[in-house]
Parts: sequence; structure tokens; C-alpha cells
Amino acid sequence: MTPKTVGDAVLQRDGTSYGLMVGGAGGVVTPDELERIARTAREHGVPLIKLTRGQRIALLGIPGEKAVAVARALGVDEGRPGGPCMKYVAACPGTAVCRWGMQDALALARELEERFGTRTFPSKLKIGVSGCARNCSSSFFSDLGFIGTGRGWMVFFGGNGARRPRNADLVASNLTDDQALDLADRLVNYYASHGRSGERTARFVERLGLETIRSELLRFVPYIPLE
Repeated sequence: MTPKTVGDAVLQRDGTSYGLMVGGAGGVVTPDELERIARTAREHGVPLIKLTRGQRIALLGIPGEKAVAVARALGVDEGRPGGPCMKYVAACPGTAVCRWGMQDALALARELEERFGTRTFPSKLKIGVSGCARNCSSSFFSDLGFIGTGRGWMVFFGGNGARRPRNADLVASNLTDDQALDLADRLVNYYASHGRSGERTARFVERLGLETIRSELLRFVPYIPLE
């Protein structure tokens, strides 16, 4: 916990109130969770609730003296990293309900949330999982992106949609769920070990070059064909 954070809550521009993000991987929440969020917001006088692009629910304007109580009431003050971390895993419905879904985006999103949700990184990490090539989760603009096809997962790395946009690089195609998760582990661990403080994956890939990442990491991955 730092002066700018309380649990998972972040100090806002007024210097006195906090914002808190809640919600599950891929934006999935249960009726009970929604009721708890609404009840907590009412009890603690939270003035604004907003859905975010990252498929989270933001409670904004939380009075500073109530930030800890709100975080505890929502169960988001435990197990979270104290530094730069994974911000979200955004995912489309995939094969769960979508007629166009080719892969199970929600299941992959849950696995990614479990693997990376409590880790710290050189900078924030955003993940997008799209169940088909329609790319509803903007996977090209994510630090780590996944797009499902009829032959498996395509995995992308180094995307950014902020002030200096960058399309992520395609790292591998036609991967099974287990292979996609294994590759995610390898890419994230490499970034965690070699990234500079405050350096997003887009700038990381630009600094090292994709060929360096291929020679130092990807050529040792058994399911990625050698070029």
C-alpha cells in the first residue's frame, strides 16, 4: 500500500477520493456480486459507478476515509500486488454463446486472470481475448492478445492503444489452450525479467526488437516452427 493506493483503490485527481475497479475476468459477474457492489456503493455513499473499457466496474469518488472499508466489503483488498500489475483481461463471449465464436474466450480469460492477477510487472499489463477474428476484445492493441480461429489460438505481444499506438506482433498461430497459456507464461516472464521500470510491452518490443525476442525466447518453444 502506498499513499496513492488503498488496497486496490487508486487516488483520484481531487487528491482526496479513490477509484476502485471490481469484476471478474472477461467482465463476468454473478447476480450476487452485482448486488454486493450496489449494496456497498449505497452504504458508503459512492457517487459514481461506471463500466470501463477493460470490462470492469469502477466505483469512483469513494471518500478517502471509506476506501479501506469499501475495498474490504468487495473483497478486493487481499492478494493484490503493490506495484504495476495486470489491469484486466477483456474477453468476448466466445463459444459460450456467440454464433461466431471459434474458441472459448471466457475460459482462457479466467486462466490468464488466475496466472497473472497477483503478479507485479515493469509496467501495467492489459490482456485481450477474442474468440474469433472479428476481434471484439481489441486484442491487437493489448500487451498480450489472443484471437481464436478454427485451428486454435493466435497469440500477439506488444500492443498498445494509448498515446503511441502500436499493433501487437503475431508470435504464434494454431495453438491449443495449453500451448497458448504456456506461451503467455513465457512471454510475460521474459518481459518481467528484461523490461525496464515503467516500460510497457510496446516500448519493450521496440527497444529489443522482435528478432531478439525470437532468438532468445521463441526459438526454444517446441510448438513454434523454426523459420
